Amino acid sequence: MKTTLYLVRHGTTELNERFCYQGQTDIPLSEIGMAQGALLTDYFKDIPIDIGVTSPLKRARQTLDFILGERGDNVPIIVAPGIVEMNQGVAEARTLTEIDIMFPTFSRDCVQKPGQAKAPGGETGKAVYERMRDAVLDIVKKNPGKTIAMASHGFSIQTFLNYAKGIPPEEMTEMVLDNVAVSKFTFDETGKITICYIGDSSHLTPEYTFNYDFEALMKTKLLFLHYPRCGTCRKARKYLDAAGVSYVERDLVADPLNTIEIEALMAKTDAPDKKFFNTSGVLYREQKLKDRVPSMTHEQIVEKLAEDGKLVKRPLLVRDDGLCIGFKEKEWDEFIKDLD
Repeated sequence: MKTTLYLVRHGTTELNERFCYQGQTDIPLSEIGMAQGALLTDYFKDIPIDIGVTSPLKRARQTLDFILGERGDNVPIIVAPGIVEMNQGVAEARTLTEIDIMFPTFSRDCVQKPGQAKAPGGETGKAVYERMRDAVLDIVKKNPGKTIAMASHGFSIQTFLNYAKGIPPEEMTEMVLDNVAVSKFTFDETGKITICYIGDSSHLTPEYTFNYDFEALMKTKLLFLHYPRCGTCRKARKYLDAAGVSYVERDLVADPLNTIEIEALMAKTDAPDKKFFNTSGVLYREQKLKDRVPSMTHEQIVEKLAEDGKLVKRPLLVRDDGLCIGFKEKEWDEFIKDLD
């Protein structure tokens, strides 16, 4: 008696389209994702399904609804927290480019050694591997002989593909599947896994196939942290544009840094912590920080800087291996001269 599992990656979302880390951020399918879902309905129309399984996130549940189609009211559904996407911490909803610059080790590990990846403020790849494995095997064990359709997420599915191939978490390799790609497995009575196929996306038409151009995304090497109303920041932007370098930007006041991000920036320089304060700002003066900062601990300084983006020295020009605090043209000339 064999148990059959169809493991499906959810459809495309707005964060996918913006080339962002998504993690456990709970958003629905985009227009493209809904169209992909309709193609899934046709894919599964002649496949009998006994049990539907979804992660708790909207995009997975919507994908499962498309898989089940008109059978939805007659198929029992399990919501399984263990198959949810990796908690990617402060990387969630941030572009791949920004995270590649701010947290290059995490970005690199996701590709080169995903089982050892540690999201900033989030989970490890090994933890996802273990909870995904345990959740899938538990559901299979409790439903012997049945056909299970499961909607999960990109990184989580990668971990199970590695497990099914007998690869331990420490040796995991990257296996990125298309949105709504289908993988099929069977399990015998002893739990032995047979891989029938992985990542079938034959149901996708060209206009609804969404892929990351990783090479293009990783060409941008600079992150420009600024405040649009700051005159020095406007001058710095003109400098960057005249230099013809590509960069991503972030408004430090509208979208302030958190403590994990501030720590990451501080780790890129030998400058003392106090250099990150905007000493000419109104808040700095109002809070009498000139007298307070010398006696503050590193942790207190980080917490203070995270309170309000106006406290942070600007602009900041960031690479994966360093940064410039404030705008000094000669310093920036040197900083960008070796960019590819």
